[in-house]
Amino acid sequence: MEKFMGLIARILLALIFFVSVLLILNNISTTPDGYSMYQDMLGARGLPGIFAPISILIQFIFGLSLILGFKIKKTAYILAGYTFIWAITYFVNALGGQPLLLNSLQYLALTGGLLHLGSNPNTGFSLDSYFAGKKKK
Repeated sequence: MEKFMGLIARILLALIFFVSVLLILNNISTTPDGYSMYQDMLGARGLPGIFAPISILIQFIFGLSLILGFKIKKTAYILAGYTFIWAITYFVNALGGQPLLLNSLQYLALTGGLLHLGSNPNTGFSLDSYFAGKKKK
């Protein structure tokens, strides 16, 4: 039962990144000037436009990696750093008067969940556990 809970927790954490990036990519591809709109949204939060492709790559690659359970520890720590950057970004914007404090707290909660996953990466039903089983044989 514990392996199933680890699998469910890992997938639920990963879905926010993977689904988010799929929605971003859909918006970019179906909206005229979708990419520049995404860059403008990041700019409104105080992040430079170069963060757009970096953000897309991080969410896609590491979201998918977390779903598959590949390199869980490294993936969780990278995504924890990513979510912590967003938590700080939203917190700074909240200090500037934008109503984003709840977003900051949500990203801090994600950071905590990812740090926990990184410190306990043996979730079962993952590529990591599959490859570890092959090495023992």
